Amino acid sequence: MKILFLANRLPHADVAGGHRLIHQRMRWLVEQGHEVGLAAFAPDNYAARVNELRDTLREVETLPPRKHRVLVRATRDYVSGSLPAIFWKNYSKPMMRLVGDMVERTKYDVVIAEFSEMGMYLYRNPYLSATRKVVSCHRCLTTAFSKYVETPGVPLPLRMKSAAQTRVLEKFEFEMYSAMDRVLTLTPEDRFTLLNHAPQLPISIIPPGIDFAYLDRKNRTKAREPVVMMCGYFADKSNHDAAVWFIEEVWPEVSRKHPAARCCFVGEGASQEMKQLAARAETISVIEFVDDLRPYREQASIFVNPMRLGSGLRIKMLEAMATGLPVVSTALGAAGIPAQNGENCFIADTPELFARSIDWLMNDEKLAASMGRRARELVEKRHDIRSTTRELEKVLSEVVSLGG
Repeated sequence: MKILFLANRLPHADVAGGHRLIHQRMRWLVEQGHEVGLAAFAPDNYAARVNELRDTLREVETLPPRKHRVLVRATRDYVSGSLPAIFWKNYSKPMMRLVGDMVERTKYDVVIAEFSEMGMYLYRNPYLSATRKVVSCHRCLTTAFSKYVETPGVPLPLRMKSAAQTRVLEKFEFEMYSAMDRVLTLTPEDRFTLLNHAPQLPISIIPPGIDFAYLDRKNRTKAREPVVMMCGYFADKSNHDAAVWFIEEVWPEVSRKHPAARCCFVGEGASQEMKQLAARAETISVIEFVDDLRPYREQASIFVNPMRLGSGLRIKMLEAMATGLPVVSTALGAAGIPAQNGENCFIADTPELFARSIDWLMNDEKLAASMGRRARELVEKRHDIRSTTRELEKVLSEVVSLGG
């Protein structure tokens, strides 16, 4: 098959979460003999990573991320126009044309828009010729925005913006899904959420796969003092909220009981607010640009996933569990993962219980080691990259055969 992927950020091996999953999917499909192309937004300083992808894929085309004037962007947060704000922020007429041109010249059998925001390039695209269209829904946007409105403690401006967008977002999002040949979700829970809005949608579940060969390195170095780690793209509202909540509500208690412990936030997009909060404590560091996440996971003692907003499965939690790290997460952060509280992770939704869970793990090395071991066993059993990619390959073959 000839398969074109669309991504709102350049997928590569060392990025966290969903965009690394995209990279894995592309690489494994190539190894199975398929011709894979990519169209993505990428800044100029990603040239080396783009060239790495060109060594593997049939073709790679990139465009710089679109920049918006602050006043215009602020206005669109409340006034949607023809597109809901989250789609408008990812909209680019050159990308519309690029997708159409790539499909036309290479005759792709199927195009996969990874993340719902990229689905608009397969929906009402005047430059796109006939091809099979798939949206890989990493999270339901309507559900995510609803949580921004409903969750206590969310800043008022974000709640107001979300409330203004939710209804028009739901209409556009599900009209777009209905125009696809197939919608992919990561979990049965995500599938149920989408069907609750639109029962007619053709949905397939493709669990995220973890590449254990990549994660397992021979030389591992643990830090001498306890290190608590969180990773993610912190420009994302849900990751930003999680980090700020953890710094303000959880870390002071952990630090009081364990003065030598350090907390490390790894990933791009940290806001000034987040950096300023972190700077107030000598034990907190924010590391924005890294070439490889593995050394940071390997030095960590505990991985935290304090998500309160958003929706969808958190792949970064699966990756942490796959490396044998004990994990403390909120219930929302563990959504879609068959994790058992006290068995292969700790689930905590209050600052007090979150801090206490970290304290237990720091005080009991045997508990931390056994929890990490059982977490890895869970991921090995359910999320090996080879089996999940075979499922994706099978679904794409079914979609392409629809035109036969």
